[in-house]
Amino acid sequence: MRRFALAAALACLTALPAWAQPQAKIAQGALSGVSEGATSVFKGIPFAAPPVGALRWRAPQPASGWSGVRDASAFGPICPQINLPGRLQLPQSEDCLTLNVWTPNNAPGTKLPVMVWIYGGSFVFGGSAFPTYDGVELAQHGVVVVTLNYRLGWLGTFNHPALAAANAGEPKGDFGLLDQIAALAWVRKNIAAFGGDPANVTIFGESAGGMSVNDLVVSPLAHGLFAKAISESGLGLWTIGTSAQAQQNAVTFAALESADGASPDALAKLRTLSTEQILADQKKLSVQSSPYVDGTVLPDQPTALFAQGKVAHVAYLAGSNSDEATLMSAIHMTNDDMLKPFGDALPIVRKAYESDGKLSDDQFARQVFADGLFASGAQGLAAFEAKLGEPAYVYHFDYVFDALRLFTSGVGHGGEIPYIFGFTGISMDPNFASKMKFATDKDKSIAAMMEGYWTNFAKTGNPNGAGLPQWDSSNVAAPETLVVNDRTKTIAGFRKPQLTFIYAGWTKRTGLSLPN
Repeated sequence: MRRFALAAALACLTALPAWAQPQAKIAQGALSGVSEGATSVFKGIPFAAPPVGALRWRAPQPASGWSGVRDASAFGPICPQINLPGRLQLPQSEDCLTLNVWTPNNAPGTKLPVMVWIYGGSFVFGGSAFPTYDGVELAQHGVVVVTLNYRLGWLGTFNHPALAAANAGEPKGDFGLLDQIAALAWVRKNIAAFGGDPANVTIFGESAGGMSVNDLVVSPLAHGLFAKAISESGLGLWTIGTSAQAQQNAVTFAALESADGASPDALAKLRTLSTEQILADQKKLSVQSSPYVDGTVLPDQPTALFAQGKVAHVAYLAGSNSDEATLMSAIHMTNDDMLKPFGDALPIVRKAYESDGKLSDDQFARQVFADGLFASGAQGLAAFEAKLGEPAYVYHFDYVFDALRLFTSGVGHGGEIPYIFGFTGISMDPNFASKMKFATDKDKSIAAMMEGYWTNFAKTGNPNGAGLPQWDSSNVAAPETLVVNDRTKTIAGFRKPQLTFIYAGWTKRTGLSLPN
């Protein structure tokens, strides 16, 4: 009899009823998630109405509620995008405005810091369902992690003239950024149901996600929705497009479908196109589609708004990697593109770059690329926030995975991400799983360190904590940079001789200058 009772108890434990799964009650209705160890996970939660039919190329509209308990055990589809060779293929749909939440099992009723991740991908690919962005390890540091989808390509940025007369009063054009803002508004309204503190939200993202973070810091529509910001490889001093340029791109696209002019009929025709046709046209024209100065979401160039102090007053953390030039070919930039702008001053610039030894032309150009697009932007925007009296921290990630040291001398674009999210997620991606089995104790310790910095920053606005190398905050008078490698430490004036030339060129192009 006792054996029968024990067997019955074990059967109950191995086949838990639906009600034993983690539950949450949000404004839209009840959710049933899944448990992953000490973490509860809720996936595929709609934060806005599906942007389909008449809602294509409109600001995100409120999501509908539901009766009963919604299954939140699986990711929703990622937003439509051109499939890239060698990249994990995931289900796509225009009905993609969903987000995912990882929260410690003991979180309900608490007020944990919240970290909202924005993925990169040049604003044309990416998605929150990619295993790389699994939030389970970060959540184990006592934070609630949210990842979200936002519209991409011409579905995410579209400034067709016919939109001007439609839906008066709604912001238009920068739809991907509007999706991110809608998701943050959802977090503000609902995150307490998962144990999160709506008043302590950190946004963080990489590449296009890092640029999005900077855009949200300057966007009046996003102010008040987050308290801290982390921009990883966010091209901080990058000049974005204008409304006129975005409109020309949209008109060029529309002409492919014989939908010329500003009439409602033209817009209606474009809204009947399949996503496959839109992606085919996007690929055919190879026109970049990314956020632009629209006057509402982005009132001006982000760099100008940082320089003018017209930004959210938040704790700010930014940085870049040691070999960002792995991105050069993807954005079709050559060595000449990087070096010709220096003109007659090129020998002087080269001398500064060769202070530690001779460089080949390729090495020289790659370093200029990394400094010009990434390191300068991280230090520059941090200086503007520091001028406002906000905590500002800068990093340079130069730790190379142990098993790769014979094959590479630096950390490529996006190479810091596995160390931020931990190796759990990336080990589930077939593109990386074989490499992750070679992770050494040193690799894992760097991941633990980076997770600690990021979650400490989310908790307090200061990344420092017990057992971590001291990370000094940056300020206008003495820029400080945490250089992450085998001997992680803060370095004052990091790459100052090289960046001096980058800043001089930026000032000449824009008329702006760094605080001093």
